[in-house]
Amino acid sequence: MAEALIACRFLHFVAAMVLFGTSIFACWLVPEGLRPAVERPLRRLAGVALLVAVATAVLWLLLESAGIAGAWGGMVDPDTLWGVLSATEFGRVWDGRLLLGALLLGSLVVRLAGRWPVLALLSGLFLASLGRVGHAAMDAGTLGVLHRLNHAVHLLAGANWAGALLPLWICLRAGREPGREADLATLLRRFSGSGHVAVALVLASGVTDTFLDLGHLPLDFASPYQAMLAAKIALVGVMVLIALRNRYLVMPRLRGARPEALRQLVRGTVAELVLGGLVIALVSAFATFDPR
Repeated sequence: MAEALIACRFLHFVAAMVLFGTSIFACWLVPEGLRPAVERPLRRLAGVALLVAVATAVLWLLLESAGIAGAWGGMVDPDTLWGVLSATEFGRVWDGRLLLGALLLGSLVVRLAGRWPVLALLSGLFLASLGRVGHAAMDAGTLGVLHRLNHAVHLLAGANWAGALLPLWICLRAGREPGREADLATLLRRFSGSGHVAVALVLASGVTDTFLDLGHLPLDFASPYQAMLAAKIALVGVMVLIALRNRYLVMPRLRGARPEALRQLVRGTVAELVLGGLVIALVSAFATFDPR
């Protein structure tokens, strides 16, 4: 049961972050000259992410119900499900998330998926609401509010970085076509500016989350939670190094050896995607452990 919940969390985090990251990317980063070539694949990506995010939100609720009941039958027991939704903090959060999920599905049905600002707003609220569950929900009062807000910022900033890597990869492939050099350069400048802010927020909110959860650095590797948190921090550090290399070593080469520089940017983006997936997998796993 725990393994199923970890897998569900992983898929949900990935889908929700890709949905928000794609929406933000399409809203503000894609130049008009490049938009005709990438609008359709970005819509497809957002649509798939939306469906997976909503489906896994429902599955997460069912798995939580099974965990509370102590049996798989709790997934389909109406009394257990109602008890989770009406009498637990998780359920109260999920009431709102299910409503947001319904609105997201509605936006897909009435073809609002291409209206990126609407999708960005709904998907941002959907993702940020995850800040109200997990370890951030352990604290009460003002500290609890600050912890939840910080966790929401961490999720949104992470999605604005890692969740935008798939759209970036799509645009890099489209930008290889002759005549799109200026549009690609504009896109990369915009993504770099957005990425600097996102990475700074990820690091600042991540440090804050660590000290709110533990009160110290994760140095006790005998603790599964601290060992996985330390591994997550190390992977994020490698992602930052790759991002810095792409920005300050590879991007300037686009003016000269453009094909090779583009290939290096694509490889760097794919490497960040893989590392980002590992980070989310670790988060999905250590969220099941008590940090204290």
